[in-house]
Amino acid sequence: MSIIGFPVKVIFDTSIYIPFINQGIAYPATELNIGKPVLYISAVVVEELYAGAFDNNSIMLLDKLYKTFDNLGRIIAPDASDWQKAGKVIAKLGQKYGFEDKFLSKITNDVLITLSARRIGAIVVTSNTVDFLRIKEFVDFKIYGA
Repeated sequence: MSIIGFPVKVIFDTSIYIPFINQGIAYPATELNIGKPVLYISAVVVEELYAGAFDNNSIMLLDKLYKTFDNLGRIIAPDASDWQKAGKVIAKLGQKYGFEDKFLSKITNDVLITLSARRIGAIVVTSNTVDFLRIKEFVDFKIYGA
């Protein structure tokens, strides 16, 4: 799964960070069986984590997390092309699974995470495999379900 001489890039979905923030349960990168991955964070994941932070301790932890990834230059944000592709993928998902507002707004962020990860050749690690497998029907990307 790794390319000789090149570390594997990994983006954790929000569903991987939440147990760590709430309960201190960290996802062991060793489960990926890819050596020592290079971790990136999606700007979309950052937004989701801050949006769900309800206390100062969580916000301070997120500030440290953000600063660490920012200092390393490993924050990945959707670009204009990702937004365009996301609209097309979401339309296809809506046609196949229905156009409920809750579903489409929830899946939008996952599609943006997916497209950003694909653009840099990263694996998306998630415990939300149902939605990401739906996205995989329309987007070729690497996924690892926790």
